[in-house]
Amino acid sequence: MKSRIMKAREESSGNKEFALKVLTIFCSSVACVITCAIVIGLMMALPITMIVIGTQKKEDCPAEPYIPIYMIVSGVCSLVTCCLSLCSVGKRKSKDDNDESVSLLGCCIGCLTGLISLFMSGWFIAGNVWIYRAYEPSYDVTADDYCDKTLYLFAFWVTTGSYILAALGVLIGCACCCIVFCCVAASKK
Repeated sequence: MKSRIMKAREESSGNKEFALKVLTIFCSSVACVITCAIVIGLMMALPITMIVIGTQKKEDCPAEPYIPIYMIVSGVCSLVTCCLSLCSVGKRKSKDDNDESVSLLGCCIGCLTGLISLFMSGWFIAGNVWIYRAYEPSYDVTADDYCDKTLYLFAFWVTTGSYILAALGVLIGCACCCIVFCCVAASKK
């Protein structure tokens, strides 16, 4: 930001123009920070909600006692992965080409993120088994197959939503490939 202000000073013909350029630089930086904060907040909202619901309802699902544990562990691992990704991006932006400690830290963060992702893949499969095996539990507290309605439906829709998002990603990817192939074929004619 300092270099942008210095450049604005050199390019400005007067104080009024310089002040306007500095104000523009400041506003664009503030907008960027606010946008990043909103995106990060949204990225962390689901894992935090998973942890809160799993913790509050830990004893409220005798039909499948692993569902609340699944929610807590998934939320914690997602938060850790998100934080590691943010650290990685921050280190990349401040990276000095001669600084080996930054590249070593980046490598460690990458390895740790990979291990967590590998664990989360297996944990997701286990969660699928626990959630879909209990479908649809009784929401009556006195029943043997009772599971708290909020806990179960939240876990069910988070898991099902993952499949929906994956399917949308595949469809969008296929559509993009078709468009590219059509454009390439049209340009060769």
